[in-house]
Amino acid sequence: MDAIKQYMKPKWWLIVIGALGVITGVVNFATAEDSAEMGWGEDYTANDVFYEKAWGLSQLPISIVALVSGLMLTGRARSIMAMTISGGFWSSMLVLYPAGTDAGYGFMEITVIMGGLFTSGYLHLEDEEE
Repeated sequence: MDAIKQYMKPKWWLIVIGALGVITGVVNFATAEDSAEMGWGEDYTANDVFYEKAWGLSQLPISIVALVSGLMLTGRARSIMAMTISGGFWSSMLVLYPAGTDAGYGFMEITVIMGGLFTSGYLHLEDEEE
């Protein structure tokens, strides 16, 4: 179990996921037209572009919270935030995914990544402050 805990440190999971979330959110906002064409086809509308921009921007708050949690919190508080962020993401996907359109998203790797974040928090929940 110690070998698994060694690689499942919530600090680094939060920092990496937060940083990647900020980057992908900004890129999705900046390239909304390309994302709309890729997701909705050549006949995309201004509404589709707005949807893509909004999706990119909606990633930023939770990504920033993850990044700051990884940098500023310690011990149990950091573990709780890791589990809360991943649990909140899973909850939103449980609601949004079945209610979505037929965009053909298929399997979303981010759900597995969020599982890693949750696991990292759970494994270190009782650790002393670091």
